Amino acid sequence: MDHFFLRNLIKGAHKDEAEARRRRLTLFFISYVGGTIMAIMAGINIGGDNPYLVTALAVSSAVIYLNLIISHIYPHTDFPYYVAGLIVVFTINALVYTGGYNNTGLYFVYPLIFVQIIVVSFRPALLYVAVTMMIAVFMLFNQDVIYAQYPAEDVSRFLIAMACFICVAFIAENFWHQSRKEMLEENLERMRQANTDPLTKLPNRRFLEAVYFEKVTKDPSNYFPLSTVVVDIDHFKVINDSYGHDVGDEVLIHFTKVMKSAVRTTDIVARTGGEEFLVIFPKATLTQALKLAEIIRGKVEANPFQKDDAHPAIHHKITASFGVATALTDGNINATLKLADDNLYQAKKSGRNKVV
Repeated sequence: MDHFFLRNLIKGAHKDEAEARRRRLTLFFISYVGGTIMAIMAGINIGGDNPYLVTALAVSSAVIYLNLIISHIYPHTDFPYYVAGLIVVFTINALVYTGGYNNTGLYFVYPLIFVQIIVVSFRPALLYVAVTMMIAVFMLFNQDVIYAQYPAEDVSRFLIAMACFICVAFIAENFWHQSRKEMLEENLERMRQANTDPLTKLPNRRFLEAVYFEKVTKDPSNYFPLSTVVVDIDHFKVINDSYGHDVGDEVLIHFTKVMKSAVRTTDIVARTGGEEFLVIFPKATLTQALKLAEIIRGKVEANPFQKDDAHPAIHHKITASFGVATALTDGNINATLKLADDNLYQAKKSGRNKVV
């Protein structure tokens, strides 16, 4: 598993939940408040001289509440946010078309545009606002096709003020968006470092417990049967005693490269201790895992550690012992890891350099 894959797994497991909650609560608050206000205003204007306004407000309120129901039923989809943006497109242009109450519709465009910018994500909001304002500008310069009538000086002042408002709102939103993105990147990098072994750059035990196994339990159909292989380098203490700990570190790095070259792209190779590693084979039966572990064992044995620039040069054969076990459900992962560890002990006890 390379750096990019590890980072994506961490990113997927540590989503910006705070931002997701913020967007969701913002949508709920604005929708409940806005929908209620529109319903009240529609009721107040019933029987007045502007039936188009009543219809527009009533339709907007009804669709807002329908969108709220959808967002409660499907809490993890972005669909309600985009629908909310379309509702704003309709409501703004309905206000421009009808004139609103006593021809004050233009005043309510400002907060609605801002709602559109903060509810819809940044880039889609650019398109939404552009479409909204193009329709509004067309109506304002072709007042013979709309119900309301606006003095020319009101139109020009509104458009200048709205252009300034939109620019400032998008500039502020863009800076906030960039700042949040940088903080998220920094947090992800810190999490990657916390979940990575500094020597071998492999995932560590923290990653397995806090990220990978949590992801496995949330999406078992894509991982089970899940085979685990506990790996231990044979006679590693002899290497440290013979050549020193610096060479021992180089052996660990060499061993890591060999193992990574022998596994599939979907497999996980993690360092869980000094010379102990854990290999995880998702969607692999016990029989398949034994074959895959044997491939790794053979490749390790066939690639001795060499250090030609040492004095004298080092040529040391490396072997490892493997304990294999398979979890069929997410309920027995811990038991499977314990069984794999027991099998590793049996492999070492029965002569090392073998798969049990």
